[in-house]
Amino acid sequence: MTPERIEEVRRILSGMNQKSQLFPITVGDLNSLLADLEESQQEAERHRKVAEAKILFVSQGNEDYVYGLQEDLIEAQQTIARQQKVIDWYESGGSMGELVEEGSDKS
Repeated sequence: MTPERIEEVRRILSGMNQKSQLFPITVGDLNSLLADLEESQQEAERHRKVAEAKILFVSQGNEDYVYGLQEDLIEAQQTIARQQKVIDWYESGGSMGELVEEGSDKS
């Protein structure tokens, strides 16, 4: 509803007799108000759809970010596991020389 239309409706409503049950609104005015209401509802629906699209976009971006973090975590866990294997092997009596000679097969 345009600001001019809002002002027109206010003017009509302010001109009403407070004690009267009769409204000085014509069928045409009611139809116009209904059309304005429908237009406002359609605009609200468009805004809702835009907001949903933005939320989906942001959540998808967050999912991609979390997936990247999960990949980094998996890689770090694998590195730790390999290093722990080498440490365990070394603590069980293996030597660094043997490790280098074996081409780090124990890692």
